Amino acid sequence: MADDTTTRQGRQGPQGARGRPGEPGRPGPQGHPGRPGPEGARGKAGPPGKPGLQGKRGEAGPQGRPGPEGKRGEAGPQGKPGLRGETGPRGEAGPRGEAGPRGEAGPPGQLPSIEQVMPWLQLIFDAWEEHRRARESAAQETAELEAATQEALTELDDGARHADDEDDDHREKPDKKKKRRKDKK
Repeated sequence: MADDTTTRQGRQGPQGARGRPGEPGRPGPQGHPGRPGPEGARGKAGPPGKPGLQGKRGEAGPQGRPGPEGKRGEAGPQGKPGLRGETGPRGEAGPRGEAGPRGEAGPPGQLPSIEQVMPWLQLIFDAWEEHRRARESAAQETAELEAATQEALTELDDGARHADDEDDDHREKPDKKKKRRKDKK
């Protein structure tokens, strides 16, 4: 059997010589010689050959993709200040300041005549009368409601006292509170 362990020195050598032919087969039924028998076993592999010469250099491959971008460099020196630009638009007015000191009194004006003031006075007096009437009616309603509530309370109180007197006879000892047991989980 051939040695399967080879070292990677070079290509393997050529195949060995062919073996001898096999023996003739049995004669056939009519007496003629049979066909030749199977060929002999193959010879063992020859010794490994010498390594071949270095091949020619191939063509250049396609251009590679660009690499990642490099780090940012250090900041350069500060530049000189530029020329002053044009004046911008005027801004909005600021908040209004505090009021100044009071000025001198002006000359006295002319007072309105009584005919001009009378309609205003009548409106004021009518509104005052209406307001006073509304206050009085609201106070009267509140007093009536208070009296009705007080009367109902006194009736309830009298009825409750009478019912308590009857119930007191039946109650000799106070009710005991039932103690609840906690559920066990």
